[in-house]
Amino acid sequence: MARNKARFVAVRCAVVIAVLASLVAGCAQETPEGLEQMKYIDEKTDRVDLSALKRDVMVTQRELASMGDAESIVGILEPADGVLMSCSEGRHQWTGSTTIEYAEAPEQEAYFSLVEHRLADSADFRTERLVTPDGRDEWLIVWTRDGTRYSITVYTGRSKVQVSSSSWCFTLQPGQAEGGLF
Repeated sequence: MARNKARFVAVRCAVVIAVLASLVAGCAQETPEGLEQMKYIDEKTDRVDLSALKRDVMVTQRELASMGDAESIVGILEPADGVLMSCSEGRHQWTGSTTIEYAEAPEQEAYFSLVEHRLADSADFRTERLVTPDGRDEWLIVWTRDGTRYSITVYTGRSKVQVSSSSWCFTLQPGQAEGGLF
């Protein structure tokens, strides 16, 4: 019993560390110059359409997390809201995550290779591998042209794939962040 509890605590801590590391690394990115973000910005008010940004990021999160065997999916954990994290110079980014549970555990290398293969010819995505500082875990990072970062983690022992995201950095307009739900 104590052994199972210790293992549960260790796994839970690893998940928290992975998500936090993903978000911290995402916060360090700066918004690339380009037109990709303009579809979310009203030219008259310079307001970012947080609803559209969140919707599009969540769609991509789900697509990346569900690239495994579709018939093997048994559960989806996708919080309706994310968190606005601070970037430099008073800017913010939208962060969120999607977790897909599979009936059969996906193998990490096979899953990463599948995602890399499917995105290889895309002009909208690029991928890179990232190993945690302690060398124990590896993530597949997917970048979009607008600077949004998706960190994919495969939890083989729990049959889950989690995609954590952090959008490009943007400036909130006065009153835009009231209510706290994003």
